[in-house]
Amino acid sequence: MTPGRARVARMAWLPWLALVACLVATAVHADGVSVRAYLDRDHVQMGDTATLRVEVDGNASASKPDLGALQSDFDIVGSSRSSSVSLVNGHGSIQTQWTVRLRPRHAGQLVIPSLDVDGHATAPLSLTVGAAPMSQRGAPGDPVFLRVTPSTRTPWVGQQTDVAVKLFYAPDVVSGSLHPPRGKSVDVQALGRGSRYRTMHDGRRYRVLERHYAVTARHAGPINLAPVTFEGNAGAGLASLFGNAHAVSARSAPIRLAVRSRPASWGSGAWLPARKLSLHLAGLPADGHVRVGQSLTLTLTEKAEGLPFEALPKPQLPRLQGVDVYPGKSDDHTGNDGHWLHGTRKRTFALVPQQTGTLTIPAITLAWWNVRTGKQETARIPAHTLTVVAAPGGSKAPPAAAAPASPPHANALPQAGGQEGKPTSVVASSHRLLVWLVLGLLSVVALGIFALLYWRRRRTREVGASPTSRQARRAFLDAARKRDVAAQCETLLAWARVERPGILHLGALARSLDRAEQRKVVIDLQHARYAGRDAEIGADAVLAAFRGGLAWRRETSKDVPDSTLPPLYPSMRE
Repeated sequence: MTPGRARVARMAWLPWLALVACLVATAVHADGVSVRAYLDRDHVQMGDTATLRVEVDGNASASKPDLGALQSDFDIVGSSRSSSVSLVNGHGSIQTQWTVRLRPRHAGQLVIPSLDVDGHATAPLSLTVGAAPMSQRGAPGDPVFLRVTPSTRTPWVGQQTDVAVKLFYAPDVVSGSLHPPRGKSVDVQALGRGSRYRTMHDGRRYRVLERHYAVTARHAGPINLAPVTFEGNAGAGLASLFGNAHAVSARSAPIRLAVRSRPASWGSGAWLPARKLSLHLAGLPADGHVRVGQSLTLTLTEKAEGLPFEALPKPQLPRLQGVDVYPGKSDDHTGNDGHWLHGTRKRTFALVPQQTGTLTIPAITLAWWNVRTGKQETARIPAHTLTVVAAPGGSKAPPAAAAPASPPHANALPQAGGQEGKPTSVVASSHRLLVWLVLGLLSVVALGIFALLYWRRRRTREVGASPTSRQARRAFLDAARKRDVAAQCETLLAWARVERPGILHLGALARSLDRAEQRKVVIDLQHARYAGRDAEIGADAVLAAFRGGLAWRRETSKDVPDSTLPPLYPSMRE
């Protein structure tokens, strides 16, 4: 390389070196950090959203602001983070910006309090929220309107209510978002993928998006569901392609549910308000005979329509005499048919008779409440009698099959060249040395990647531990020590919503956690909540699982609820 080219190559690195030096200087002078918050507008109407931006100058690793104080007056629709680096006249700057979309829950003069970002506080902000005009609520004849119908307005506590949401929108509506019903002390779950069809209403052609939601009340008493809302854009012809679409929105009336408590005569057993419930026992021998020492595998299945599997008790066989019973792990699942939840719990049992004679499997029963008739019913498997005969040869149990002997030198590796004892060549030795060097290099790279992922995961957990999160965590741990299952469910869900406002119920929380022991505790808490007073979760297990904080699973596109209509043509078309 000529001296001139070498000089040019060195000069090409100068801007990058200056930028790196600037970033290092910015990181060192941490006292220059400044934080500010502002709104994109100071006046909105019910049904509209406002955008809150929080900017941090001088800190590239700024933590997410604590948004817990906003949830009393706003629904947090979504949030995002962006960073930028600039270099002006040799002076570098780093800016991190958090963008949060807020939807007001009620009209009036709302205050966004001071937000904490790594010990730096923003100034309070004010937002005026006006009532939505009647033209924006949506009525038949408008470009868009909603019809929301619950299957019942007087459900039993723990009973699923099917809430049908029908969105009628004109062909010129090109994009929009449909927000599901919400309410305190209820679990809301979307059912199926929804359906689309066309219809005529008052002489106008509409497309219809129909979706169903399973709403389950956790407590008896009056419950108000927030209105279902839609926000979108409409534009005829080429107007939408050039950004000239106008905003349209619709808002349903609030839904009031009068939730009934379970009957006083029910007792302390598991409360099972369902549309259908059945028991099934499989695996019984056709001839009714089993042998001593011979394993007999039975499968007990519980199925319910209108209940998740967490509400069902774990399948159990009655006590059997003269038989060793080895229960397997329960296979649990909750599906839906687009209208109703279908909870299933399946468990296998290995029975090994130890003596000849008669083996009686008593009747298996499970009491449940028929929500369609308002009466208690009992699912029943009749008793079965089996005859236990002696094993062949008079032995109680057949001897275990001996493991086949391994062939001699089964794990020995052949020498190079295919002959034992023959020395390898110099070329083969070189190849092996090269292979070991490559494997060593790959091991170092893998360890580096593992260390980086571990640091990022630990950093993510530290970022989520805001002061409000710590308070919610303490409230949950206090409830766990008192063995109050209802309080544990409430405080755990409140803690999760502080860190991830999109969590609607404990089922969604279980799917969002990364650690198996935490998911198990959440599922057990759901089961205990439905099962009654006799089902409690050990305080030690709960404290051990959550003492280190919530272990969130990394979000993917599949984890985000599908609440958005397709944004542009032709996706809005059938």
